[in-house]
Amino acid sequence: MSLDPVLCLTKKVRQRLISSPDFIALCPAERVLDSFTETGAGPLVAIGNGDAVPPDHYEVWHHRAYIDLDVWTRGEGSAVLCRRITHTITKVLSGVAWAPWKGDGWIVHGLSMSVTSDRDTTEADLAHGVVSLDAIMQEVAQ
Repeated sequence: MSLDPVLCLTKKVRQRLISSPDFIALCPAERVLDSFTETGAGPLVAIGNGDAVPPDHYEVWHHRAYIDLDVWTRGEGSAVLCRRITHTITKVLSGVAWAPWKGDGWIVHGLSMSVTSDRDTTEADLAHGVVSLDAIMQEVAQ
């Protein structure tokens, strides 16, 4: 039995990020989590807010999976670091080098991304960005 498409996408995204030297130079692997935790200990990428849409009558093979990567940084220069991390995430996850991802009963055929960022005005040293992922996935027999 294969994983849920959101869980599979979460696993694949985390694997890609922590295997990238460019990404790890900005955010340590132990701070890339499939949950939310306190943001006080430096850069954090929290993978969450996932949804899946099963195929319908017109598109019988492909599922859609959506997840958000919340990027949190704290300290002097946090806004710049947050933007560098979100840019690096998009660089690591985009391009022909990754397609298709296979494993856990799924093939990720395509991935699109959008990035939003803001600053928490209640705390001047806290920055937040979101990389939203939209994946086209196909379940395969294992």
